Amino acid sequence: APPPPTPASRRAEMEAAKGVMDTLAELGRQSGDEKLQKLLAAHFLSRGATLQALQLASGPLAAARQMPPGQAAQAATLPALPAALKSLPETAASLQSVGELSEMARVQLAAGGDKEQALTCVEELSSAMCALGDKPSEAASLGALSSACAACGGSQRDGARAAASALRVARETGDKAAIAAALKTVVNTSFAFKDPDQALRAAAELAKLSNSMGDKSAEAGAKLAIARAQLVNEEPQSCLEASTEAATMFKALKNKEGQAAALSVAFDVDILLGKPASASKRAKEVLDLVKGQKKAEAAATLMLGSVDTATQEALKACRKAGDLFRDLKDRAGEAAASVATANSLLCQGGKSADEGLKSARAALATFKELSSTSGEAAALATVGAAHTQLGDFAAAEQALREAIALFGQLRDTTGEAYASSLLKSAKAAAIAPSKAEVTIDEAASLAHIELSDTTSAESMREAIAAVQGSKSVTCVVVHLDGTPPGDGADAAERGRAFGTFLAGLRMLSLPVVVSVCGKISGPMWALVLTTDYRIAATSTVFFCPVWGSPQCLGELVGHNAATQLCVARGPKDALQMLENGIVHQLQKGKEDTRTAAVEMARRVAASPDMACRRRPFVHHYFVEDYAMAAIKGV
Repeated sequence: APPPPTPASRRAEMEAAKGVMDTLAELGRQSGDEKLQKLLAAHFLSRGATLQALQLASGPLAAARQMPPGQAAQAATLPALPAALKSLPETAASLQSVGELSEMARVQLAAGGDKEQALTCVEELSSAMCALGDKPSEAASLGALSSACAACGGSQRDGARAAASALRVARETGDKAAIAAALKTVVNTSFAFKDPDQALRAAAELAKLSNSMGDKSAEAGAKLAIARAQLVNEEPQSCLEASTEAATMFKALKNKEGQAAALSVAFDVDILLGKPASASKRAKEVLDLVKGQKKAEAAATLMLGSVDTATQEALKACRKAGDLFRDLKDRAGEAAASVATANSLLCQGGKSADEGLKSARAALATFKELSSTSGEAAALATVGAAHTQLGDFAAAEQALREAIALFGQLRDTTGEAYASSLLKSAKAAAIAPSKAEVTIDEAASLAHIELSDTTSAESMREAIAAVQGSKSVTCVVVHLDGTPPGDGADAAERGRAFGTFLAGLRMLSLPVVVSVCGKISGPMWALVLTTDYRIAATSTVFFCPVWGSPQCLGELVGHNAATQLCVARGPKDALQMLENGIVHQLQKGKEDTRTAAVEMARRVAASPDMACRRRPFVHHYFVEDYAMAAIKGV
């Protein structure tokens, strides 16, 4: 039987207990869950057997407390325990290890910043607690290990396994408070390791358990965790409902900090749904709730500056947030404010783009120094947007590709989609719109129109007007030069332009011969499918599926060919198009193709009795339907 406790041993117990609690509190601060870790520490330190065994902790523990911080960290890293522990009973040795190992971790975290060694200490602490067979203590120590893995950069697999083990052991005890604590650990660890689905499941169970226990504060926290997980999973409506409910519960509890956190999640949903007015209102509510808390006030001001970025009010808010973070010596916050300032400047237009690029570059340099991958990705996206606005498309593409790669590493699908959309815009802007070239051959009664993917809608309208103004033209030759898919402008915009051009050809009431070269994709298909005679170069590549309203394709090319073109995927060569009846003739190269098209057009122009002279293909009702569907974006 252990000896009865004395006043001196009680003091030693409390000192040792304080060491363990300080360690777990430090880990809690790093993982963002200080209250939970203190509760866990208090729970397993209140066990009688643990306190009796901790009175054996002396020697290295007492020496470490009397040393200066630097020396204490150095002394704590020395393996001074094994020899002393061998002479003690197994249970007592394990319990003694708890006090001394936790003290090592505390000193290293506080003074030395040696996270790897601190994590090792907590792992040994957890092993010691598991050896005791004391289920509540085991669950608590496993939870501490899980939090330590998240805070100290430990293995994701080990952290998740420790959290799951903590929950399993807590369930074995049947203690609702222990189960709730373990569930909260699972939630925090899942968020740290970017597993929102697991966080959502654990938070939903925690909300039900907290409700059955009558713990409104814990239930509100669980609702907030549910909202955060749903936001990551891009479930905006469910997220908005959960965050609003959490904000209402926190308000009833007079917990301004919790209410502000819930409103911040709702703010993110409003941004995602494109509701700037609602987002601005929530940002102002958050700012009112955190008044006097300098760091939170700076973050809320930055939120306000992220709404309606084109306004001067937003620009002022971003700059004010930067000043607040600078006063707090928070470099990460200051860099985030610089990114927001850059975005706002880019929205102002004009000469502000240069200043925006400078601000984004400053933020990028800071994030690189801080080794913040997420911040670096966001800054690179803004740098790319600035280069696009300034017309430096090569630099824009490089920055945006780097941003996409970093967002991919972080598994941030929203950021990756955002950077990809900016890259698409940069590519479209890099291609200067070309002009439709029109040549009237009076002698041959022909009109030649040169078109490509980048031909502007205005110049196509001018081409139709030029042909319409010539009374001698009896046949039109369209020369198509396709570009690779994705290199042109927006598909819907191109569709409207080519649909309008096709409608203009109908107004001319003239037969149309087309020469096809390059890569045909998207709206370029329109002029391949609706002309009277189609001659393609053997090197031409057709990208499937075919473009246009499916209801019209059967009448245009026949139902069998239309079905094949709709279900096919990827590039198809010109020979396949010839076999399907999409083109009527193949020529070896571009020049031969153009020459053959011109010769065919001359023959049509010189033969009034040809069927296409009496009724051009573009006059059929289904061509009109096809053109109108393109104009409407169907």
